Amino acid sequence: MPALKDLFSLRSIGAKLALMTVVGAICMALVASTVLWIARNQLVTERIEKAHAAVDIVYNLADGYYKAYKAGQLTEEEAKKRFLEANNYVWYEDHSNYAYIYDYETGLCVSNPGIPQFVGKDMRPNKDANGMLFAVALMDIAKKGQGSLRYSFRRSGSDPTPLDKVAFTRGFAPWNLMIGSAEYMSEVDNSFWSMVQTASMVIAVLMLVSIMIAWAVGRSVVKPLISLKERMASLSQGQLEAPVAHADRRDEIGEMARTVQVFRDAMLETNRMREEQVVAEKRRVETRKVDMNKLADQFEREVGEIIELVSVAAGQLEKSSTTLSKTADTVSQVSNRASTASGEASANVHSVAAASEELASSIGEISRQVETSAKIAGEAVSQAQKTDSRISELSQAASRIGDVVDLIQTIAGQTNLLALNATIEAARAGEAGRGFAVVASEVKSLAEQTAKATDEISQQINDIQSATRDSVAAIKEIGTTIGKISEISAAISTSVGQQGSATQEISRNVQRAAEGTSQVGTSIADVQRGASETGSASALVQSAAQSLANESTRLKRGVASFMSSIRAA
Repeated sequence: MPALKDLFSLRSIGAKLALMTVVGAICMALVASTVLWIARNQLVTERIEKAHAAVDIVYNLADGYYKAYKAGQLTEEEAKKRFLEANNYVWYEDHSNYAYIYDYETGLCVSNPGIPQFVGKDMRPNKDANGMLFAVALMDIAKKGQGSLRYSFRRSGSDPTPLDKVAFTRGFAPWNLMIGSAEYMSEVDNSFWSMVQTASMVIAVLMLVSIMIAWAVGRSVVKPLISLKERMASLSQGQLEAPVAHADRRDEIGEMARTVQVFRDAMLETNRMREEQVVAEKRRVETRKVDMNKLADQFEREVGEIIELVSVAAGQLEKSSTTLSKTADTVSQVSNRASTASGEASANVHSVAAASEELASSIGEISRQVETSAKIAGEAVSQAQKTDSRISELSQAASRIGDVVDLIQTIAGQTNLLALNATIEAARAGEAGRGFAVVASEVKSLAEQTAKATDEISQQINDIQSATRDSVAAIKEIGTTIGKISEISAAISTSVGQQGSATQEISRNVQRAAEGTSQVGTSIADVQRGASETGSASALVQSAAQSLANESTRLKRGVASFMSSIRAA
């Protein structure tokens, strides 16, 4: 079984067809051999049957003469004689065969139409080529009834070669006779070999026809299969242009070819769909690129506007801080002058107090000093009003700075929101939006730094506004005090003529003036401290504004880099 399995595991269909042809030829030879063997046995049987039939005819003839003897028509000797004479005329197979008769008690041949010289001879010593006493064996069979025997015996004539012979014998007991007839097997062999030759020729013709049919079938099957195999190999290498052969056949090869054709068409359709997919992907990439460019342009416009607003706000904040610094310097200068004037007023008041006893003699000098004090007080009032106006402008500038800081915080929030949206869009874009996500993260970081800077600026502005409110309160107090000084100077001016009688009153008024000038000095010191704090706060505001401008520039560069990477993607 493994060997048979190995035979059927041949990969070549041509080899399998050749194997089938060889196996068919072997099967035909086996069948022919079996048929020929059966035919030979049939020929042998027919020969025996012919001999049997001849023996039966002679036996019936003997029985007829014996019955005539029994009926009294003939004597036994006459009946036996006529029987033996009649046997000389019993021939068959075109007068080529006959029946011979032996007396199995004496062994004598009593009748032999073919070899008359054997009549009267004792046949028991006769042996065949193999040394068998065939006559004795035949007579023994006849004594028992009937049967057949094969032996070798030469044919009558000049040829001494012993030939295979089959004999059928039957005993006729009333007369102790053995009736036999024999057939030479050489004729059977001749017929058999004639059949063998005929069968061999037929088998050879059939084998030749089978080989031709197998060759034709192999050519009609193997060659198209090889063609289909080569075509499928070319299809596997992507060669789809050439058509598939044998698709018009109506057998299994045609079905296979049509299947390969379907496979080829499917590959063509797959390639077409792949090309369409590539075109669609390219179109989608172009569309996405256009959309990304649009988004980048929109983002650039919006962020550019925001950055521009931040830059403008930073410029305004820097200008406001500069104005605030100048205002603080002006307040400081005015405070210095007011402090000088207050010192002079205090010195003058002390001079008036020292010379109050000499008031009568130095009324003219008092009048002049009072006028000087009134003038200085007027200047102090004017400077206080200017300082109040400057402080109001400082307060308004601080309020505007607060508005700008709120605007910057709003812009930073919008920038952070845009950076978040850009990060989401970059995540949707996948690999192509990785650079977009990095830049968006940088933008978000800059927005957070801007928010921190604006928080710090807001804190500084709150400090400035607090200092400004303190300065406003101090200036108002200075204005009130200087107003009082002005009123006192006016009262002094109107009552100069009455100094003689009101020296005590003047002394008290001068004392109050001294106290007022002391309060003025204190208030002016407060104004100087407020102006100093305002200058420091304005310096912080200016530094924060410059930092905001620098962050705005960095943000602009980051956005430009972000836009470049987006457009490059």
